[in-house]
Amino acid sequence: MGSLAEAVVGWEEAHWVPYPWRVGRTPYRVLVAEVLLQRTGRRAVARAYPGFVAAFPDARSLHAAGPGDLEAALRPLGLYRRRAARLGAIAAAVVGEHGGEVPCGRGVLLGIPGVGPYTAGAVASFACGEAVPAVDSNVLRVLYRAFGIRGRRAAERFLGPVVPPGHPDLFNYGLIDLGAAVCAPRRPSCGACPLRPHCRTARASPGT
Repeated sequence: MGSLAEAVVGWEEAHWVPYPWRVGRTPYRVLVAEVLLQRTGRRAVARAYPGFVAAFPDARSLHAAGPGDLEAALRPLGLYRRRAARLGAIAAAVVGEHGGEVPCGRGVLLGIPGVGPYTAGAVASFACGEAVPAVDSNVLRVLYRAFGIRGRRAAERFLGPVVPPGHPDLFNYGLIDLGAAVCAPRRPSCGACPLRPHCRTARASPGT
C-alpha cells in the first residue's frame, strides 16, 4: 500500500492547484471552504471564498452575524439558506463548546452539528495533519473503479492504514483531485492516472 500512497502524493504534488482555501489553512478556514464547496463548483467558490472569510474571519464573527448577513454573503453560491443555517449551527457549537476555536481531531469534529464524516476528515487531515481519510464522492468513485470498494465505511476502512502520516493532506487532496480531473464520472482519462497499475478497471480494459 506504500506504493499506492506514493503514487497519489506524487501525482498531487505535480498537479497541485493553489485554490484560496488551500493557502493559509486553519481548521476554521478549511471547515468554511468545505461547506461552501458542497454541491458547488470550485471556480465559483474560488471567487466567493476570499470575500467570505474576510467578512467572517473566525467562528466568533460567524456566530455574531445575523442570518440575513450570512445569506447575503452566500447568495452568489446558491443554496444560501441551507448553507447559512449550517454555518450558523457550526459556529454556535464552536463558540459554545470549544471556546471559539474549531478543534482538531476527527472524533471531536464529528461531535459538532453539521459536520459529517467527510468534513471531519477534511479538516483533520488538511488543517491538522491527522492521518485520517477524507472520503467524498470523487474518492468513492476512484476506489470503486480501482479496487471494487463500495460505500463510505468500506472506503474508510481501506484507506485508514494507507493515509501516509507525513502527507495526509496531499494524499487526500490527491484522491479527490484524481476523481475530479482524471477518474471523471464520464470519459475517465485512464492513461493519465497514476493508479493505473493498481486499477482493476484498467486491467479489464487494457486499451483505455
